Amino acid sequence: MSGSSPRKIAEIYKSKGDQSQYRHQLEEIVRADGAAGSERTDRTRNVAAHAAFELSEPIYAQYASLKLVQPFERSLQEKQRSMDNATKAFGRLVDYQVGEVTAAATFYMAEIYANFSQALRESERPADLGAEALKDYEQQLADAAHPLDEKAIAVHEKNLELMRRAFSNAWTQKSLDRLAALKPETYARAEISSGFLGSLERYVYQPPPRVVEAAVGNATAAEAAPTPATGSGPADSGQTLTAGADNAHSH
Repeated sequence: MSGSSPRKIAEIYKSKGDQSQYRHQLEEIVRADGAAGSERTDRTRNVAAHAAFELSEPIYAQYASLKLVQPFERSLQEKQRSMDNATKAFGRLVDYQVGEVTAAATFYMAEIYANFSQALRESERPADLGAEALKDYEQQLADAAHPLDEKAIAVHEKNLELMRRAFSNAWTQKSLDRLAALKPETYARAEISSGFLGSLERYVYQPPPRVVEAAVGNATAAEAAPTPATGSGPADSGQTLTAGADNAHSH
């Protein structure tokens, strides 16, 4: 393979089904571009952006595969760590300033939030909850999931800014399709007026260290409270939601 470009070498390994070498070549493309300094060109930046994106997709897949099961706190912490990794990976893609890759990263960033919301709603319930305790527990899940739905919508809307600027590709269309599912009252229409698109500020990718904790309230205030309040409990959602299990025997 002497004389072949790194991308061509990567594709050869991919065609042979050698995923390890394929990933290694992609990593080398990203590394070389990052170290290029003044020799960096628009072409090398574009190639590196697409290589970095391909390396990021499995990170999302791993994150999305994690379910929230009992014991809840343990699986919640694992998914939070995986979310942090995924958010950082896709956030870095924006720095390449390649339109297609930015649109793809924006789509996945939104889906990271949407997936966490879905995982909360579909999480395994404690087996020993009584009827009233289960009702309270599920309300807490819904309260924690709702801000994540709103965040997913807000980030998908960033791709509409690209559409407003006359940039459209498969990823901006995918965001529009997801918005039609997440917010049908606004987006489930054949056309969206240019006035509605408006001027959307650029999304700044800041990976949340503990997204569920932020969703359910302020940690300090909650810790000072004598008892957890339903729907606005301790910043650690695992503690809030598992508190419902502790109350099960009283029903």
